Amino acid sequence: MPIDRPFSRRAGFQAYLIAAFSLVYAVVFLGFVRNHPENTQAAALAWALIAGAGLSATIATTSAAARIGGDARWWLTALGVGYGLLSAAHGTFAAIAVEQGIATNDLSPTDPRGLATFGLAGLWALTLGLEIVAGNASWPRNLGWLAALGGLDLIVLFFATVAAYEGLILVSGGLASVILVPAFWIWTGRLLRA
Repeated sequence: MPIDRPFSRRAGFQAYLIAAFSLVYAVVFLGFVRNHPENTQAAALAWALIAGAGLSATIATTSAAARIGGDARWWLTALGVGYGLLSAAHGTFAAIAVEQGIATNDLSPTDPRGLATFGLAGLWALTLGLEIVAGNASWPRNLGWLAALGGLDLIVLFFATVAAYEGLILVSGGLASVILVPAFWIWTGRLLRA
């Protein structure tokens, strides 16, 4: 199947946006929200960054999945769009609720404990990485290993969030938002824009 170059270039830009959203989220959350829960503007911004990354993921994951051969591409496309939309809905809902001071249940109905934002995104990255490493794509194997490692880290973050294990949340979340996710999406963005 031929690659849609204009869409791929736009998807590469979206990949760069995901990396930027991830880095800015880390700064906002760790610097302004974590130890200052009363800072509702920073909290709303953090949630909006998650929403933006989710929307960007719908495009970037589709184009990245198109580079995978066989049936895996279709599953990866559906999973990528699905986790992106659920994550965007959760981020948007939470940002509006925080900004408007609306009391909500702590458990999101669209993304309970980060199922989409961490768990499904991790499953997507892990699967993409394993497909690349297996040679089912023309992308560099090291990118596949980076994706697989990032995917495993996001899955650990999801289970740490479910268990409310603060130390593991900080380690796996910091690793994901500052190193693994930005590195993967910057590299992927370069390949998609090439």
